[in-house]
Amino acid sequence: MSVLRTIVSSSRALVTGAKDVARFREIATVFAKHGFGWVVSQLKLRRELQVEHEGAALTRAALASPESGQRLVQAFTELGPTFVKLGQILSTRPDLLPETITHELTQLQDRVSALPFEQIEEQLRQHLGPGFRARFETLDEEPLASASIAQVHRATLVDGTRVVLKIQRPGLKPKIVSDLNILKAIAGYLEDAFPEASAMDLRGTIDGFAKSLSQEVDFRIEARNMDRFRRNFAEQPQVRIPRVFDELSDSDVLCMEFVEGRKFSEVLEAGEDPGPIVEQYFNASYKMLFIDGFFHGDLHPGNVFIQDDGGLAIIDCGMVGRLSRPMKDKLIDILYAVLNEDLEAVARTFYALAIKRGKVDYAAFESDVIEIGDRFLGGVSLSELQIGELFAELVDGATRHNVRMPTDFTMMFKAIVTTEGLAKTIAPDVDPVEQARPFITAMITERYSPERLKQVAIADLHMLSGALRSAPRLITSLLTDLQSGNLAIGVAPETLARVQQAADARLRRIVRAALAMTCMVCGTYALGLGLPGFLGLGMPLISVLLYTGAATLLLLWRR
Repeated sequence: MSVLRTIVSSSRALVTGAKDVARFREIATVFAKHGFGWVVSQLKLRRELQVEHEGAALTRAALASPESGQRLVQAFTELGPTFVKLGQILSTRPDLLPETITHELTQLQDRVSALPFEQIEEQLRQHLGPGFRARFETLDEEPLASASIAQVHRATLVDGTRVVLKIQRPGLKPKIVSDLNILKAIAGYLEDAFPEASAMDLRGTIDGFAKSLSQEVDFRIEARNMDRFRRNFAEQPQVRIPRVFDELSDSDVLCMEFVEGRKFSEVLEAGEDPGPIVEQYFNASYKMLFIDGFFHGDLHPGNVFIQDDGGLAIIDCGMVGRLSRPMKDKLIDILYAVLNEDLEAVARTFYALAIKRGKVDYAAFESDVIEIGDRFLGGVSLSELQIGELFAELVDGATRHNVRMPTDFTMMFKAIVTTEGLAKTIAPDVDPVEQARPFITAMITERYSPERLKQVAIADLHMLSGALRSAPRLITSLLTDLQSGNLAIGVAPETLARVQQAADARLRRIVRAALAMTCMVCGTYALGLGLPGFLGLGMPLISVLLYTGAATLLLLWRR
């Protein structure tokens, strides 16, 4: 355990580096109480922070056991909202923790005892104004739900509209800031001390978590997320997102339309066929993931209600993920390779997408990807394929090779696992791959549509033309600096001549690439002019000539 030995030597610096020593002492005490006293003793926190050892400590051998995960859940629950949210994020990171622990963390419940209504009323008075009561016909003092970040109450506006008020707990933000400072200090010292911790990018993980949590405690961001989801599903009325009342909302209070409905468990208990509802759930989830690239980060059945007409109502939109267009393109490549069992292509695409931390042995990485793929794809029909679990295994295996996936991708994989898990639990006959196929097809069609190709070609041409315009100036500036002595490089004259020749060659390559891209853009544009096809090729003669010219220029470019 070299990790612990190094932490011991720097524990005093870690403690003094944290801004809130009292809170650090509380955190250490709670972990000691729940069986992690060996950590406290190894870090010398017991002496540094006067932490008393409580309860039976777990042995090192038991660290990866379910019991360790259960104790971690208890500790996170007691430490409050920051650690509850951290546990929920860590449950999606099999690349950081063993599966036995991440499984237990998925059971982490964000429920706490309710605050007295007097405190809730004071929060409303501060954020909605002293006369806020006049804007409501009724305000239920009994909470509808109580979580670590906010408490929810039903209400009725003066015009009779039923709403819910999500009110942030008072004094929450300073405590979260303090907790995040402590977590950042720990991650920083771990990364400085251990190459393996740096490979896992603990600092980046905590930074990403801090960003996500800061957005989640700003209800204005959640309101914007809900507005965006509502626009994305504007043409699908069967999927409903509650309307936000902006005039009664701010960073600490969120007033939303009240939606009624049943949970999936209630549908099963009533003996109803869950198939159509699960299909709607798949369609909503896959549309977010594969089409919109803007998806709900925690779309478990508790955040989805089935309404009387069979529609779905989705709530709790504070945690979201985003996939940029290049990331969606990589996702298409991965899915296409998986469905065709091209494991070498899966490895190449994962590697191109991943964040590298240090030296990577690609051959070993590819071998691991192929081994994992064989386990999931070998002898399995598409209807039995679990794409989410395959991705989770690949993410976990990548960490062993100093490779990790971007946070939004790991969140996406977790969303796919959640969606597939619902199908296996509630409607085993539903085929997740078959449900996803139309969305994957739509992604591929959009990627290779003439309009998209035209956009890509224009963007590439713009970039190349900028490089072309700046190349002579940069070369002239470089040569001027060399001649004036402002740039001193110890090279022989013949070497300098070769540098000039190489620069000229690069300039010629840029010109050829720019001309090739121009031909491609013009050829693509001609496809939409309605000109007659040429020799049965399905494209006009001008497009054939321009594409041929582009191919010739690119061959010259490669030479």
